[in-house]
Parts: sequence; C-alpha cells; structure tokens
Amino acid sequence: MAGKRSYYDILGVKRDATDDQIKKAFRKLAAKYHPDAGGDEQKFKEVSEAYTTLSDPEKRREYDQLLMFGGIPGSDFGGSGGRNRGGYTYTTNVNGADWADIFENIRSGDGAFSGFDFSSIFGGQGAAGARASRPAKGSDLTMTVEVSADEAFKGTQRKVSYTIPSTGERQSLTVKVPAGAVDGGKLRYRGRGEYGVNGGSRGDLVVTTKVAEHPLFKRDGADVKMNLPISMWEAALGASVKVPTPDGTEVMLKVPAGTQDGKTFRFRNMGAEDVRHKGGKGALYVTVKVQVPAHLSVKERDALESLRQGDTRAYRKDVERYVE
Repeated sequence: MAGKRSYYDILGVKRDATDDQIKKAFRKLAAKYHPDAGGDEQKFKEVSEAYTTLSDPEKRREYDQLLMFGGIPGSDFGGSGGRNRGGYTYTTNVNGADWADIFENIRSGDGAFSGFDFSSIFGGQGAAGARASRPAKGSDLTMTVEVSADEAFKGTQRKVSYTIPSTGERQSLTVKVPAGAVDGGKLRYRGRGEYGVNGGSRGDLVVTTKVAEHPLFKRDGADVKMNLPISMWEAALGASVKVPTPDGTEVMLKVPAGTQDGKTFRFRNMGAEDVRHKGGKGALYVTVKVQVPAHLSVKERDALESLRQGDTRAYRKDVERYVE
C-alpha cells in the first residue's frame, strides 16, 4: 500500500460506504487498471487488495478497528504475511467470475491475477487483443463539392478524387448532384470509405454539397423566394410583369391595381425540385417591392401635387386618434 492511504482511499469511497458502493468502485478501477487492458499492474494489485478486505464483513470490521486506533495496516493485512493468513475463504461472483481464486492468489503472494483468466470479468473477451481481432467496419470519409445555384436547380455532376488514409491510394468517382440540391445536403456512397479491419466492411463516402447564393432567388428547401420591384404607378394602376423561374422559363404575374408593398404571390410547382419527395416541386413566392422615385421631373411633381390636393382619403386615421 502506498504511503498512508487506506483501503477506502484506494477505492475512492467514504468510510461509511455501502457494500454496493464498494463493489461498483472496485469494478470501475479494476477495468481501468487491468494489465491486459493496458493498465497499471501495481495499482491493480492495490485495488484488488483493498477490495479483498472491504468486501468481507468480518475483515472490514477488523480493519476499521485498526483504523480507529490510528494505524493503517500494511499490504499483508489478511494476505501473505499477516495475522489472517489462510484464515478465510471469500466467494463473490462478478459477471460470472469467481473472485475466490483471485483473492487466494493474493493470500499466497502470487498476485491478484496470477494464473487467472480475466475474460469472464470484462464481458467475455478479456484482453484488448481479443477485442482487436473482431471484424470492424471502416470509418466514413467526408468531402465537399461546390456547385452554383443554377447547377443546384438543374442538377449536375462532378468528377472527384480522394485519398484513403490507411493505404494512401487515390480513388475517384463521379458525384451526381441531384436537381434541387440544397446547401449542406449530403450524398452517401456506400462502401467507398475507409477499409475495414479483420474482414470488416468498408465505410462510406459522405459528400456535402455547398451551393453558392443566387443573386435573385433564395432557397427555403424546395421553395424559392424572390423580390420583384414595381413602380408606384404599377402598384396603383395594376400591371402585368414577366417573372423568371428557377428552371429558366418565365411566368406572367398580374399585379392588381392598389397592390401594397410587401404583397406576396405564390406560383405552385414553380420552385425547385424536392429532393426528399421524388417528382415533387416546391413553390415560387414572389414578393412585390414598391419603388418610390427618388427624383421627380417638374411635370411629375406638378401632377403628383395635383393628385395629392384632390385626395381626401384618411390614410392615417388609426394614428391620428392618438395625436392631440
């Protein structure tokens, strides 16, 4: 036992810890320090020694009495050279393993793990070598493909190459970007990733699409939105305006007389292809933005002034009620 640390200190539990708390602490530390798993052999011995005493009610009682008198028993307490040598039999089953054999080794001075198969303690596999021999699927590889907004609307292809980390070999394939591809969308190519080990299957290649912004259209999944500038004359009198669509065609928007700024019109099935629902398409949403001339000719100013003087509509009636 190192220094003045008690068995309770070694297991990291309080003096009044329950049997269940002691058992849980031991299992955690045993898995951590087990030599076959790359742990510290000396610490594993200390943990096993502490558990041997504290898990036995009689031995724990004797140990606590010694602690009460200010002493911390050495490593032979209940072991190879101590007062209790050969004086007890401890049988506890942990995940199918009989710890009696382990503790008998401690008492005989052979060490907690001498001649004992720990495979039954750690899930039936034991050493890390056994786990390493299992077939394991290779990891997924990732890459990004950049496309323009118009390419994303119509679909496109990219010939790409990438490197397999484990072998350094270069592999190529043609990435088919579907019509309606979205920024951040993912394409998964099965079995094109890292190689598996011990006969395991290959991982996948995951390609993320990075779609550039369009100067006119904005995407919301399969739906497409755009702003359409119109003059205040068109908003007041009404107009018919040609509107482009994502597929390169045009539709005619009839702007009713008296249309207000911010009014949105919807064209069904005129948006982008819906990659989540084959054959489906989103809508095209057109929002009108009424433009007011920043500069007027003399003729325009006179005409507007005449219209204003003759306009008796109460545009601000809901506001003026709050004005003194």
